[in-house]
Amino acid sequence: MHQKILGKIKGASIVFLVSDIKKSSEFYRDVLGFDYEEIGIGNIKHIHLTRDNLTFILHEAGKSVDIRPFSSLFGGPQWDAFAYSDSVDLLFEEFKAKGVEIAYGFNQDPKWNEFAIKDVDGYVIAFGGGLSNNRSNSYNL
Repeated sequence: MHQKILGKIKGASIVFLVSDIKKSSEFYRDVLGFDYEEIGIGNIKHIHLTRDNLTFILHEAGKSVDIRPFSSLFGGPQWDAFAYSDSVDLLFEEFKAKGVEIAYGFNQDPKWNEFAIKDVDGYVIAFGGGLSNNRSNSYNL
């Protein structure tokens, strides 16, 4: 019997349509700590922002009415992107200390922990997973 060899997917990027690419990319780079890379030729430009294994591609909208986060749509999900971490508590502490808007959380549980932030265009990004060994802090909002 022959087993078919399948290609591997190394990762994915999440694309957000934004109102002001400079303002949005500064938020991800300067506040959230993502690496910045400008991609494209001529008028087709977008920004790649990467932190660890999470990459957002920001593309500026031609019209502000086109910016509609999934989380803002009736019947849509509660978030626009979901990322996993084995130190959700440290991310929460970092983002809260930087004044990032917390959409919900920090929900702490022995098996699952989660919180979400909002970016400058209202996109809700959730982070879920395990806790670090630094459990001495209280996560009450």
